[in-house]
Amino acid sequence: MINMCTNLNSFSKLNSLLLYRNILDDQIVKKLSKLISSLNKNNNTDTKTLKNNYYELIADLIKIAEQENFAGDIWKEYLLKLIITDQNIFSLRCEQDAKNIGDSLYQAAIHDLKILQQIYQFKLQNLAQQIELKDLNFINNFLPSKRSKNKETPASNFKKIIDAFNNHRATTTLTKSLMEYYQDHGVGTLGLYKAFRWKDNQLIGIKDPDSISFDNLVGYENQQEKLIHNTEAFLNNKAANNVLLFGDSGTGKSSSVKALLNQYSEVGLRLIELNKDQMKELPKILESLKKRGLHFIIFMDDLSFEDFETEYKYMKAIIEGGVEVKPDNVLFYATSNRRHLIKEKWSDRDQESGEVHLSDAIQEKISLSSRFGLTIFYESPNQKDYLTIVKELAKQNKLTISEEKLKTKALQWEMWHNGRSGRTAQQFINYLLGQEA
Repeated sequence: MINMCTNLNSFSKLNSLLLYRNILDDQIVKKLSKLISSLNKNNNTDTKTLKNNYYELIADLIKIAEQENFAGDIWKEYLLKLIITDQNIFSLRCEQDAKNIGDSLYQAAIHDLKILQQIYQFKLQNLAQQIELKDLNFINNFLPSKRSKNKETPASNFKKIIDAFNNHRATTTLTKSLMEYYQDHGVGTLGLYKAFRWKDNQLIGIKDPDSISFDNLVGYENQQEKLIHNTEAFLNNKAANNVLLFGDSGTGKSSSVKALLNQYSEVGLRLIELNKDQMKELPKILESLKKRGLHFIIFMDDLSFEDFETEYKYMKAIIEGGVEVKPDNVLFYATSNRRHLIKEKWSDRDQESGEVHLSDAIQEKISLSSRFGLTIFYESPNQKDYLTIVKELAKQNKLTISEEKLKTKALQWEMWHNGRSGRTAQQFINYLLGQEA
């Protein structure tokens, strides 16, 4: 077996990593290191086994590239994902405050990144040549089958670091670029995604969250202004309130919160979807967030409780500041059709209902909604506002229909369907688009 080139030998330096040692436990890195080691030692491993191990490695990388929408050199993309998602003492400190990293920790990072720069330059075709295989050119310029329209998908979100690796030869420059990235975008899955679900005691990134923006939302400017002002105060570490958006169905409450995320994710805003059955998980969720350097909105959509449900007490206790205190980097945003989130019945006000302290019982049921410092009301639009929404949506979608005909059909639609609302208007526009197709 002919001698290995320098960038193959560089894999032996991985064991010298100080901060990024989690990379050593990665299965792809293990397989690649083992294959290179077999060649370097010239240990008489038969060619058939070497080729099989190589193809198995490439098969794994192709599967990952398809899942993650990697494009280009899939080894480089894969290694970069390992680097930006690695949660170590350096990356987490940078996420919190990259400007105040101690010099010793900084030097340790430079030590590691010098090694990783060499590993980054590794070419899979060099490995293929050593075991006398024909180069699989497509793995160096991979094109995934499905390219997401969402600009914040994992494959595109670390373009800045790809540029830094490709263009900056000085390790100090690369290190500073990576530090800035950790602080701006976060570490681990928090750096790859902006919206999450809580599942199996961990945050799971949502690959393609709703891409709606405030430009897509017609009307309710006053409500949106209040929401934006509160969120900007939160992101600037100023006093901000938990928010309850309540009102009629289809008026844009949920869409407003999603638009917030799309507008401010680049400055460290993240959203975690939570349903009422997961309220008891709040202490675990807050524990995982409180030491992170980003800002989190825990979002509960269409929130309401029947009078026999008690899960709300978990959130109420946290908002009130009980034993488990809400971290400063977390706010609760909820939408509901009810002003008071817990269902009330007329019997609750009946003096003969058997409740000794009637006033206390009623106050308990309205207490949760009162814990939201900012309450924003979304009411159904009147006919004029409804038609304005329809007209603007038709314009956004470039519908070719006369204004008079649009008005007539829109009024018919709202009578036959769910009444006047932004959602009804959007459904009407979708219908017209389908008719034009």
